[in-house]
Amino acid sequence: MEEFIQRFGSGFTLAEFPHGMFYKVDIGLRFELGGEGNSTSRPLKRFTQAFSRADTVSSCVFKKSSSLWLLSSTYGTERPAKKRLKPYKICGLTKSSFEYLGATPQQDSNHIDAFGSDIYRHWDVAKLVDKEQLREVLWLALGSEIGIKPTVHADIYIVDFDNSIALHPYDDRGMDVVSMDKENLAHLYDKHKSWLLEYDAPKMKATFEG
Repeated sequence: MEEFIQRFGSGFTLAEFPHGMFYKVDIGLRFELGGEGNSTSRPLKRFTQAFSRADTVSSCVFKKSSSLWLLSSTYGTERPAKKRLKPYKICGLTKSSFEYLGATPQQDSNHIDAFGSDIYRHWDVAKLVDKEQLREVLWLALGSEIGIKPTVHADIYIVDFDNSIALHPYDDRGMDVVSMDKENLAHLYDKHKSWLLEYDAPKMKATFEG
């Protein structure tokens, strides 16, 4: 995984893309997607708002991107599950579209004590053909927690390595967008400030207004 990131000579100094990217990278935005005013008892309403916002943000942040990559991570035993990439087929991404990057052990002592082996995080990467394919992948990423199908049970990261921008829709609740260059996200902060997660507003304000 680390070798793949270094291929591009990008500004990312990560061994792998983490959970909670907003908290692990200095420059970032955390968007509230479907949760604002939408109960899980109205999953369609919640999902449509989440998708609309994620689509708008991704279109804005990747407007000038010439190439985008999908990084997908799944958890399991030391060997990757054979059908982990099957959900992407409906987005025009077959198994042959992906390159397997390897697995990182999670050093989960509780799991090791209980089962005698560690949990592994498996990484696959594919180049997206166009922005429409990006929209399809966003759909898969956002619906899993509230039962919207089709879906994929994986952690998804959309990355523009040329400009060091990464987008991580973690579920219907929210999405992180990070970069190594503040100017890449400044317009997003100004244009869609009302969608930012209020809890983390002080950190974002310090970054983009301080």
